[in-house]
Amino acid sequence: MKPGDFGSAINLRQSAGLLVVAAVVLFCAPYKNVSAADNRPAVSPNQDFSNPMLQIHAPASEGWHGFARSANLIAFGKSGSSAGESFIAQVNLFHLPTFPDSEAFTEFVREAVIKGSPTDRFETLEVNVQYSPARGYPCVSYHAASDDKKARVSFFSTKTLRFEVSALYCQHPFKPGLGFSAVFSHRGGSIDENLGKEAAGFIDSVQVTPPSQAPP
Repeated sequence: MKPGDFGSAINLRQSAGLLVVAAVVLFCAPYKNVSAADNRPAVSPNQDFSNPMLQIHAPASEGWHGFARSANLIAFGKSGSSAGESFIAQVNLFHLPTFPDSEAFTEFVREAVIKGSPTDRFETLEVNVQYSPARGYPCVSYHAASDDKKARVSFFSTKTLRFEVSALYCQHPFKPGLGFSAVFSHRGGSIDENLGKEAAGFIDSVQVTPPSQAPP
């Protein structure tokens, strides 16, 4: 995978929820393996994929591969030690409307992620959506754990697997009407005690490219 270059953006109202669960959807239909055996290029820890809009790096641990890339998405995947277990780290770019305040933005994201987690597939165990002012520009943090009742583990079979996801949705401070998200998820296996730390590390590494470093 070469450094990211987002050429277009999609509408969050139509697809933000799907972006949240894209870590599952990416390899559900048809079945996709996140390993190197599936001819996906290996990436180095913290490998740079920055572009004029965002500073993006591969996760800091070993074993990751380039998993998907499009005009508005870059994703990395890693297989876990258990059958059907996988990790996905991804960054998305999308259009956003104008919001009058932080509450409106938070509610907008909340509605989108709920829409993207249909109850016929996901049984929610815990969920938290809240506004985050830590970056100095509008962001909303999201964390959820659920049972994915239709997780595809092969071409022919599905099973119920635990799915945990952490994400941060932000309004780009230098590009009005543009938003981005950093998402880290784990599906299958047992509860990973290091998941929160690894997710936070990846999400924190996704930063806005300063205007001074962006090409004219």
